[in-house]
Amino acid sequence: SQGPIILAALLGCPVFTLFCLREGGRYRLHCEKLADRIDLPRGDRAAALRHWTAQFAGRLEQYALVDPFQWYNFFDFWAEGHEETQGGC
Repeated sequence: SQGPIILAALLGCPVFTLFCLREGGRYRLHCEKLADRIDLPRGDRAAALRHWTAQFAGRLEQYALVDPFQWYNFFDFWAEGHEETQGGC
């Protein structure tokens, strides 16, 4: 979604990522600065949006690779009647 990137650009504020991973019986929060400020120049707005979307996707990918089974909220692997032809991984 481009909405958070556009909002951050309009506000001129720092952007952070926040991931919560279950480790053992506890949860660990990972908060990292993604950008001090996001600029979306008029002449190249689409490229800037692609850049920041890719930056966030890269961070998400890194955490998903750390423990891929914690990301069940992206796809209901546990649903009854689940078949691989429904678009699962």
